[in-house]
Amino acid sequence: MTISLANADFTVLIVEDDPYVATVHCRLVDASPGFRTVATATNGEEARALVSELQPDLAIVDLSMPGSDGVSFLRTLRREGHQTEVIVVTAVREARIVREVMHLGVVDYLVKPFAPERLQQSLVAFRSRVRTLRRPQLTQDEVDRVQGANRMPRLPKGLKRSTLISIRRALTESDHPLSAVEAGEMVGVARVTARRYLEYLEVIGAVQVERECNGPGRPRNRYHYPQEQTPARI
Repeated sequence: MTISLANADFTVLIVEDDPYVATVHCRLVDASPGFRTVATATNGEEARALVSELQPDLAIVDLSMPGSDGVSFLRTLRREGHQTEVIVVTAVREARIVREVMHLGVVDYLVKPFAPERLQQSLVAFRSRVRTLRRPQLTQDEVDRVQGANRMPRLPKGLKRSTLISIRRALTESDHPLSAVEAGEMVGVARVTARRYLEYLEVIGAVQVERECNGPGRPRNRYHYPQEQTPARI
């Protein structure tokens, strides 16, 4: 795998036949620090040619595509010895397919529809995994972290997924960055509660924060999705 860690630049190939979904994936990747999309493919044959030409660090691959599907692409990728890592994003839920794909060495498997921050969490886990595996030797703790790097993290204690979804919806529906007070009013929770959810979204890289200074006193934080990305469920 050829990775430039000097500027933390990981190249990504999007393999998706739906143009809208491919565009959403590109925006999510390019909004994630240290990642950039280098190409898109609509089927397995096109993806294989792009991997041979570009040698991307990572491919985000749908399984259901016309022609050569995602599973066939993965088989070819491994048979030919390419080092490109793969995150699968698909509506396919059959256990036998999930098992085969896992045996082919994908680093994560995301079932559509999923929240945008879930893919961003997967990218963060991938980055951590690669950096750890570049070390000449690993401790048991480091091996354990690599093995568990792609598991969906639990929400911090006290946070509820239903409220998190409501906060995300408020950010989506607002035409301007929201403060904790505004988000709380839209969702029906206290300012302190809204701030905890907004800060969690900032920590995982799902939103960005702007600090608004209006005279003396503590600046007010306002939160928004990066690059005006559409955070609709994929």
